[in-house]
Amino acid sequence: MKQRLGLFSLPVLVLVGTLLLLGSAIQTTQAGLETTGNTGANLIPQATPTCTTHTTGMTLTTSSITPEVGDRLWVTVTLANEGCGQVGQPEYRLSVAPSYILVPDSPISITHYLALEPGETDTVTFSLQTIGVGQTLLQAAVSFEVHLGYPGPAYWAYDNTAPVSVTVPVTDTEIVVLQQTAYEMGCFPDIIQSNDTVYRFGCAVAAGHSIDAQIERFTDAETAQMAFAAGQGTLLLEPFHCYSAYRWKHEQEVMPQLQTWHSWLAGRWVITTHSVDDTGIPVAPTPIIVSEAVYRSAIRNRSILACDRIYLPMVCKP
Repeated sequence: MKQRLGLFSLPVLVLVGTLLLLGSAIQTTQAGLETTGNTGANLIPQATPTCTTHTTGMTLTTSSITPEVGDRLWVTVTLANEGCGQVGQPEYRLSVAPSYILVPDSPISITHYLALEPGETDTVTFSLQTIGVGQTLLQAAVSFEVHLGYPGPAYWAYDNTAPVSVTVPVTDTEIVVLQQTAYEMGCFPDIIQSNDTVYRFGCAVAAGHSIDAQIERFTDAETAQMAFAAGQGTLLLEPFHCYSAYRWKHEQEVMPQLQTWHSWLAGRWVITTHSVDDTGIPVAPTPIIVSEAVYRSAIRNRSILACDRIYLPMVCKP
């Protein structure tokens, strides 16, 4: 009986001893971790933080902040992806206020079909014509897609630049009027100033077809009236809005085959518009269309008064 008890107790004692050693080792390890400030949770690998939003930056620069009337102004806009997401398909828009100082010579909305990874930039350039004087503000905005990983999430966002001020110095009113006329007629010519009082521009409409306009400034309205009457000669006088005007044309068999003119008097200005067609088929706008553009531009710049001659019906009594 005693022998059986001794044989039975030996395995039990071995098992109990093993458990005691493991417990002591676990306690020793836990004590070491607590001493160094670590816990079991720190031993679990941490997941890389995901991108939760986007960050972008925009800048606007110009080729000049004091362009002259007649200059072309270049505006450069840069979009930078400064965050962790992907920015794609940016659509840029340029705003100009007020208008008729700087006007677009290219589309005011430009889209780039691309994607910007973090740290990349994209640039777009706008072209403007300087046709007025004074101060104007330029500002660009952009809308774009944002992708935070693949396949998403994704959303639309936008950004904009700070406004940039551009000032066009004052110049002769005649130059401004003709630049705005040229822009309205769809061309961007150089204004040719023959002397201190004569201003003109010319613009090709098509091969062999062109238009031009001239403004001559006199010292006073009486001197302008005498010069206008001398040019009229025997031509029929007709109204142009409320201003006196006349027109004439010249046809010939050799090129240019057809030339037409329109001249009108406004205060101390004599305005003459002209069209040329190499062939007998008129392609260039008629001079009176160009005169209408000059008229609107002059009113816009408060150089002349907007007016029309109204004819009342006449009643004859027997």
